[in-house]
Amino acid sequence: MSTKRIPALLTIVLVLGGLAVLAAQDSPAKTFKVKVTAEQANLREKPDIGSAVVQQIPEGTILEADRKEGEWYLVRYTLEDGGVIAGYIHESLVVVEGQPVPQAKPAAASQTPPPPERTSAEFPVYESAIPFEIYLSAAGSTVVADDLNKGAGGFADANGAFLGLPPSGSVGTLRLTYVLGLEICYRVSPWISIGVGLDFLKGWRSSRIDYPTGDPALVTPNTTTRPSVQAVPVKLNVRFYPRPDFYIRGTAAYYTVKAGYGYRFIPSEAVWQEWRGEATAHTLGMEVAAGGEWAISSKMLFFAEAGFRLAQLEKFNGTGSYRDSSGANVTEAGSLWYYQARGADGRGYNLLFVHAAEPSGTDVLGARKATLNLTGTTLKAGVKFRF
Repeated sequence: MSTKRIPALLTIVLVLGGLAVLAAQDSPAKTFKVKVTAEQANLREKPDIGSAVVQQIPEGTILEADRKEGEWYLVRYTLEDGGVIAGYIHESLVVVEGQPVPQAKPAAASQTPPPPERTSAEFPVYESAIPFEIYLSAAGSTVVADDLNKGAGGFADANGAFLGLPPSGSVGTLRLTYVLGLEICYRVSPWISIGVGLDFLKGWRSSRIDYPTGDPALVTPNTTTRPSVQAVPVKLNVRFYPRPDFYIRGTAAYYTVKAGYGYRFIPSEAVWQEWRGEATAHTLGMEVAAGGEWAISSKMLFFAEAGFRLAQLEKFNGTGSYRDSSGANVTEAGSLWYYQARGADGRGYNLLFVHAAEPSGTDVLGARKATLNLTGTTLKAGVKFRF
């Protein structure tokens, strides 16, 4: 070949190569489709498990994908308002729809591949940028208020003995309470969260006992009783998640508890007597519970649990008052005492009152400071918010 032809051939090769490059740049990149298989898949800013979540995409959504980078797909998602956002989704959360997958250049050997992506259905809270959780709850709970209940029943029975009339029924038992709760937790890991909380527990039981005289022209004598309990425990909680939607909770709590009574006796028309008292005590207690959580949205979950509480109190101190239709009005500070007092028929009746000193006398039997047992079961439900 003549040496004069070489520059011409070289020029032709260079021109053709340049045209090929321009054609490759102008042709659109091949895209393919992937389908979300997880209940909710996280779309992230970068191909990294620690990258921020820009959108949560529901199961079954078809996404346009540009390429695959390691274990991540670069995809585009169309919002409800027509806008389009791009991000990365992990290969464990999708399947490719029918076409070969374009691969990005492999990462340098020195780079550590990201850990497998966890779905929001697996550990929904731990996926949050700031792993805080707030629980708002309402519950029903049982207590063992024996001294309060026996004191109310004994008071009504003693009044019947004083009148010489049998009661028409019996005093109801204080057993059920309601509880409202607030708790703030920090998600230490997908399996553990710790938190502090505050509950408000309250319960009461109002009863009226009549003593029929058999004479409709007379006012029926009656007794009204209202034992009550109110508690505010400050709680330290630890939750363990053996599976994503199920947890076991252990709690240590400091209880501030108020026990109260209210008695009113109407022996005849225009004559009445009234006793009221409240006393407070403190104690440490504990709770154990097991519950489940169900996602309502990406930031809100419904939860329900069943638990058992252990807390017993004594040494209640407070004030009691007495007033009647004659104008008497007396207030006394002291301790809450439980004892038996001899009634008009000579029998002993259980009573509970606040007294400045231990009740004594020939008609008083077995005086001791009153106790209150908050031990019981709890059924709780509420909403959890995550951030």
